[in-house]
Amino acid sequence: MENAFAYVVAILFFVIALNFLMMFRRLKRDFPRKRKTVAILEREAAEIRDMTIQRRLERENEEAERYIELRNKTFELYEQVRQNAAAAEREKETHDQETV
Repeated sequence: MENAFAYVVAILFFVIALNFLMMFRRLKRDFPRKRKTVAILEREAAEIRDMTIQRRLERENEEAERYIELRNKTFELYEQVRQNAAAAEREKETHDQETV
């Protein structure tokens, strides 16, 4: 009988301790945050947004520079092809005049 009473007391103590633990965890979770921590979190979020916007702008500038560089190379190739065609046309005309 005394042994059973000790088990009941131990189980009761365990249940009460578990109940207090769960209550403190709930209070800690539901307790509103201090304004100071909210301001810090908002500032960090603003810094992260600024950094992402800055990275996005840098990436867009790099893409624009690459696009302009490729466009200029394309125009240079077009000009080279036009000059080659003009030179070939001149050679053809001079060759035709010599054969006549």
